[in-house]
Amino acid sequence: MKKINLKVNDIKVPIIIGREIFKTINIAEYVSKNDVVIVTNSTIAKLYLMQTRRLFREFNVSTLVLPDGEKHKNIQTIQKIYDFLIKSKLDRSVTIVALGGGVIGDMVAFAADTFMRGVDLIHIPTTLLAQVDSSIGGKCGINHPLGKNLIGSFKHPRAVIMDTAILQTLPKREFMAGMAEVIKYGLIKNKSFFNFIDKNYLKIIKQDYDSLIKTIFTCASIKSQVVQEDELEGGVRAILNFGHTFGHAIEASKNYKGILHGEAISIGMNIASAISADQGYLTHDEYCNIEDMLLNMSMPTMIPKKITVASIAKHLGHDKKKIAGKNRFILLDKIGSAFISDKLNNKYLKDISKNFIS
Repeated sequence: MKKINLKVNDIKVPIIIGREIFKTINIAEYVSKNDVVIVTNSTIAKLYLMQTRRLFREFNVSTLVLPDGEKHKNIQTIQKIYDFLIKSKLDRSVTIVALGGGVIGDMVAFAADTFMRGVDLIHIPTTLLAQVDSSIGGKCGINHPLGKNLIGSFKHPRAVIMDTAILQTLPKREFMAGMAEVIKYGLIKNKSFFNFIDKNYLKIIKQDYDSLIKTIFTCASIKSQVVQEDELEGGVRAILNFGHTFGHAIEASKNYKGILHGEAISIGMNIASAISADQGYLTHDEYCNIEDMLLNMSMPTMIPKKITVASIAKHLGHDKKKIAGKNRFILLDKIGSAFISDKLNNKYLKDISKNFIS
């Protein structure tokens, strides 16, 4: 078992990483109240809801099962969570447990932050993407038809519990989508980690114990360091959005159907890397190295068919990183180092988009 303590102001969030840690963790250490509500989706409920209920067996536990999928990450689903909590006569003494991937984690955290002006939260992420990225750092929210994650807040949990054994039941496509976020951390902050992924990605994909633990621990450590430096994304935290500007526009263009978040981020990272090379920051060899890594893992690098440049441009216009009407893009000046640029105009972005329409 490995542990990272994320410290933000007076808040300390323990991030616990290990294999089959449900058997050894003292969950009472992170729950100070008697009422616990586990919120999950229909897919995860069949696999891990009973196991998670047993983990909280000394508490008064109730459960809410939501439909699965990004298309349900909206205000209507949040309303279902509120309705359940209110009809169950729960109050500010409740602890809400988010059992699921990034969609469940984002929605449940947003509900926990806003129900009765805030109740306790615990994350139990069940996907690679959620374990290495979305469960850490407090950002939460829901989608709007015009853009991804446009409605949200910051809510830190009392703990993040990552059991790598859960990933064994994750479909390969879902696991590979998580690898996009893994690669992101090497690209923006740690070249040696990027090289580690390049040499060991087959071991990681096969869930070799040592390789997987090192991967999750490294990503969680990098994100924790960035969040501690800039909790509310006023500066450096924005680099965590590398690949997300185009990625979110692609997801919104498809109405959040038919493409996984990590797949869209893979495409977005390829485009952002190409822009970095086109702007004279990355070398041609570095860009080819990045693209080759994505292709070697059979990850998408091109914008899906039927998505138009006009649609991409429309959704880029609603990107939540915009300030004073200017898009802020995360670019690379080398592998392992990212920076924020507001120098890319709309015409340039449209022209670049055309090169990546498959």
